[in-house]
Amino acid sequence: MSRSAWLVRPFPHNKKRLDEFKKADIIAIGWPGIGDLSRKSREGIKEILAGKPYQLKGLELGNAYATIDIFVNRMAVGDLVLIPDGDDIYFAEITGDYYLDTAVDNDDTGFPHQRTIKWLADTSRQNLSMPLRSSLKVHRATANLSEHLNEIEALSRGEEYVETLHTDISGAIAVSYPLRPDFMVSFQIPSDITKGEAQRLSDYFKTLHFA
Repeated sequence: MSRSAWLVRPFPHNKKRLDEFKKADIIAIGWPGIGDLSRKSREGIKEILAGKPYQLKGLELGNAYATIDIFVNRMAVGDLVLIPDGDDIYFAEITGDYYLDTAVDNDDTGFPHQRTIKWLADTSRQNLSMPLRSSLKVHRATANLSEHLNEIEALSRGEEYVETLHTDISGAIAVSYPLRPDFMVSFQIPSDITKGEAQRLSDYFKTLHFA
């Protein structure tokens, strides 16, 4: 089954709701007061946001309806979610379809558009690759992170991510390893490397220290 990976920030309606996310096993976005969006298309969401109470226009409108469309229409059960909170990064799997929680559909609470999730793992921002960290700089409440799916899948399992780049015609596999947050080690190994050879390589790397 193919899956996607998404960013969801825990600040619906500009209020930190990470504790509520954890307690109820949900993710959510803001924009209270626009009703249930279950059967609304991307264009339908755009029309709603252009009217009352938000009356958005221009770039603000474009960012808002794109963000909501991701949450309502593009996310799917089984997809992975990355939820950043400062240096803390949380991973979850979506377990339910979009729904409107009318109990928090107001300006005070303001996180009515919800999906249920299953929490998987957490890590520090410094353990993310530079490309993934760069992708988190987007200012929207939701964003597509599927280009980093392999890394997010590994981190959501609590594993260290090592990127296999490609196998060339000689059978060599190019590998990248994030040695430090700002330094990537790249090297090649044979595609049929044995356990003994891998151990020898590991023993060699252990000799490479100069400080």
